[in-house]
Amino acid sequence: MRTHRHAFPLLAIEFIITAALLSSCAGQPAPPGSPSFSRVVDLGHALSETDPTWSGEKVYSHEIVATFAKDGYSAGKFSTEEHFGTHLDAPAHFAANGVTVDKIPADRLVRPAVVIDVKSAAASNEDYRLTVVDIQQFELAHGQIPEGTVVFVSTGWDERWTDPARYMNVRNGVKHFPGISVEAARLLAGDRKVAGIGIDTASIDYGPSEKFEAHQTTMPLGVYHIENATHLAELPASGFTVVVAPIKIKDGSGGPARVFALLR
Repeated sequence: MRTHRHAFPLLAIEFIITAALLSSCAGQPAPPGSPSFSRVVDLGHALSETDPTWSGEKVYSHEIVATFAKDGYSAGKFSTEEHFGTHLDAPAHFAANGVTVDKIPADRLVRPAVVIDVKSAAASNEDYRLTVVDIQQFELAHGQIPEGTVVFVSTGWDERWTDPARYMNVRNGVKHFPGISVEAARLLAGDRKVAGIGIDTASIDYGPSEKFEAHQTTMPLGVYHIENATHLAELPASGFTVVVAPIKIKDGSGGPARVFALLR
């Protein structure tokens, strides 16, 4: 499996995160010389026991174990599958020699990002898959996608999140939701050498897929996925940075994640 040491200095990453945190605090502007961001967009859903799951069965639980009234402090415990809610798929999810979530380099999780909008196509075809032509048209308008970028695919499917039946959209045992074609996955992972691919559906593979062909194409090339994202429609097509922060599970194939877009 290949790895990339993309030219993205660690000091710049520290400045980005520091500036984002400072700019989010009212009355506390970022210090002079730090990068500034006009807005931080949360691209994740809060974990809840009522969220959609791949199997349709409950996979997440959260229990309060201490309260201020009884114990003088608040605490809880939770249990979850790795691939639940807004989460990151590590390359190890579908690549025998792929890195696990705890071994993805930190600088690969703070990346320039773009959004390819296919909401119109997905609105008329629930099984729509991002095509090579979609990518080519995006690049005609915004320039070639640089190596090491995170590419988000905005389908509008996140509007269904609060209705698990509509979100997973199962009929006769088959799921129906948009995804990414194998050809598009090959272009992004093999030719553009992106760091990650994100989508606002349950999988980068479209619902009817049984063999997860897009996963099989991207993950052996070291690409991670962000699935069940949200608020992608609020983002510009390019010119922003994404911070992906999955739970750091030792030897994990993935994990629930906080994902932030830093808009200039």
